[in-house]
Amino acid sequence: MNDEKVNNTSAPDEATVQAAEKIVAGALKKNGKNTLRGVKGFFKGLLVGVIAGMIVMSLFAKFTRTTLFGKVNEGKETLDHVINHTLFGYTAADYSEAVLGEATEHQELVVMEQPLDVTTTITKAGLGNLEIFSKTKTMTYFGKGVYTVNLSGLRVEDITVDNTNKTVTVAIPHAALQYVIPELEKTQFEDTERGLLAFGDIKLTAEETNEVETSVYNSMRERLEHHEMYEEADLFAQMKAWDIFQPLVSEVSPEYRLLVVFKS
Repeated sequence: MNDEKVNNTSAPDEATVQAAEKIVAGALKKNGKNTLRGVKGFFKGLLVGVIAGMIVMSLFAKFTRTTLFGKVNEGKETLDHVINHTLFGYTAADYSEAVLGEATEHQELVVMEQPLDVTTTITKAGLGNLEIFSKTKTMTYFGKGVYTVNLSGLRVEDITVDNTNKTVTVAIPHAALQYVIPELEKTQFEDTERGLLAFGDIKLTAEETNEVETSVYNSMRERLEHHEMYEEADLFAQMKAWDIFQPLVSEVSPEYRLLVVFKS
């Protein structure tokens, strides 16, 4: 019984071994081809990605050279400004140096001169304050009001840039009445009106003359400080400031336009 068991578990014959070797060799060959095919696919994809990346980088480099260095070569902008504008947009700093530099030259920018005249009547009462002894003279005084805007106080925070709408906004002070200038040499005197028994012209003392001129000055200032006058002066202030700053904005970038507003 024991001998039979040993015979049944004996080593396989040579034909069986050869058949097994062929099966294993075929399997290995097949797996090797699949592995090689996978490796080739990986490197092929990698190569395509590298080539595509090189093309994109080449186009970007060409665009950068054309857009950035082309503008720099024009001599209008520095490289930092061009890069800032091309990639990120302009900031207030791009305009502040030019705007604030020009603003310091206009500490009292005259925006409007408003001429005006004031008519006053002087009466010298006669004997007993009777009309027949009284004399009256009418005089017309001329002068002008000068409205100014102080631009020297502008700061960087008064300049804002909107890259979406391509605008630069500069906030300036409102116009102020700076001077009231009576032009006494232009004063017009009408003929003296006299009562029936009044003779001669009206003569004013130095004190009376000073009182008249002070009254005329105050009357001029009151009229010049009317809100309608300030509104008109503000309109001229915006136009004057635009004339000064718009060329500076265009020099930095002709695509941007200037807006002038008033400080709150």
